Amino acid sequence: MRRASWIRGLAAAASVAALLAMPATASSATPQTNLADIEDEVMCTICGTLLELSEAPQADRQRELIRRLIDEGRTKEEIKDELVAQYGSEVLATPGDDGIDLAAWIVPGLALLGGGAAIGIHAARRFRRPTDPASPPPIEASDAARLDEDLSRHEL
Repeated sequence: MRRASWIRGLAAAASVAALLAMPATASSATPQTNLADIEDEVMCTICGTLLELSEAPQADRQRELIRRLIDEGRTKEEIKDELVAQYGSEVLATPGDDGIDLAAWIVPGLALLGGGAAIGIHAARRFRRPTDPASPPPIEASDAARLDEDLSRHEL
């Protein structure tokens, strides 16, 4: 009986040790990428469309290069860097994060914010209620007399 509980304790300790060792090995593994994950971020250098939509022979060569780099175990960023090295920065479907490319990210966002603010201000002004719509401004005595005179001429 004592031997069975000792074996169960040893099995439990081994299970805990295995569970503790798993996250360390799982986090150290590089995430595997695939062709579909890269195709939607890369352009065909001949036709200028996304690689996933292109049927040009150049697109097939680019796909083959990407497959070869994936088989070598390269990460997504390494593959994109290799494509830029071979074809230039125009191969990337998204702009970079510095210089003029940074403006390509910021300007549309600022335009949307500015347009939204302009619409909000316009709506607030358009639908603003007057402070006291029941009391019109007082009319001067000379204007009142002239108005009465004009009305009396037009009465039938």
